Order: sequence, then structure tokens, then C-alpha cells
Amino acid sequence: MRNERDFKLAEADNRIAEAERNIRHVESLLPHLTDQGHSTTEIESHIDLMTEALHHLKEQRRLIVGTLH
Repeated sequence: MRNERDFKLAEADNRIAEAERNIRHVESLLPHLTDQGHSTTEIESHIDLMTEALHHLKEQRRLIVGTLH
């Protein structure tokens, strides 16, 4: 049971890390898009939503760990 739990937590950690990388990647594209004359307002709004979702994922993981200990 513990191995499965650890595996699932590691999987959650990997997904959180991937989401963080994705957000950073999209953020890194903003200056280039701005330089090309594109509006980034909508993209920035999506980044805000992605960041909020990431925050919730981290909080859920924290709560799960809290219930396991």
C-alpha cells in the first residue's frame, strides 16, 4: 500500500513540475510575441488561470499528504 501511495504522490509531483515548466515556457514566449506586435492580454489571462489551477493542485497534494501522516 505504501509503495502505491508513494508512486501516486511521485506522479502528482511530476505533473505539478510539468505544469510549472509549461507555465514558465509560455511566459518566456511573451516578450517575443510582444516584440512581434501581438497582444498578449489573452495569453496572460490564460497564464493566470493555469497558475491558479497549479496552486490548487499543490494544495490538494499538501492535503493528501496531511491525511496520510
